Amino acid sequence: MQLDKLKILMIGPSESGKTSIANFLSESINVEEANNPRPTQGVRIVEFVLSHLNVNEKQHKVDIEMWDCSGDHKFESCWPALRLRVQGVILVCSSNTVNVAARELELLYNYFVSQAKLSAKQCVVFYNCPDDQEDTDSLNLSSTFSKVSQVAVNLKTGGNRLKIDFSNYITSILQTL
Repeated sequence: MQLDKLKILMIGPSESGKTSIANFLSESINVEEANNPRPTQGVRIVEFVLSHLNVNEKQHKVDIEMWDCSGDHKFESCWPALRLRVQGVILVCSSNTVNVAARELELLYNYFVSQAKLSAKQCVVFYNCPDDQEDTDSLNLSSTFSKVSQVAVNLKTGGNRLKIDFSNYITSILQTL
C-alpha cells in the first residue's frame, strides 16, 4: 500500500460550517456532539488518515493535513503561508452565507486555486445545507465553477454520503498529481 500525504485547505465565509465538517471528516467528534464551534482564529490543522483508497489500480493510504482556515478577512495576511504547497482546496459555504458566497468563493478560488496553479479537480465546493435542502441550486456560482465539483452537505442526515464524496475528492487529487 502506497502512503501519500496531502495538504488540503478548507476555507469559505465565516460561519459556513468549516470546523464542523473538518471535525466530522477527521472523526474528531460525532455529529450529535457538535455544538456551535467558536470562530477559528487564523487556522487550525487537523490530521487524520484515509485508508484503502483505490487510485489507478493501487491501494493508497493517505495522511490528510486539513487546514481549517478562518473565513475572517482580518487573517488575509496569512494567506500566502496557507497557500504554500497546498494540493487541494475545499471551499465551504452555507445557507447562512449564500448571499455573499458567490463573490467570496470566486475571490478564494482565484487566490487559492488559480494562482496556486491547481486544477479544477483539486477543488470542491461543499454547500452546508439545512435539513430541508439537499442541492446546490441556490448558490448561483459563476462559470468559473463549471468544472468544479459542487456537493450538498448535511452532517445530520448525509454524513456517510459526505465521507464517500470526500474520499472521491481525495482520489481525484491523487490522480491529478
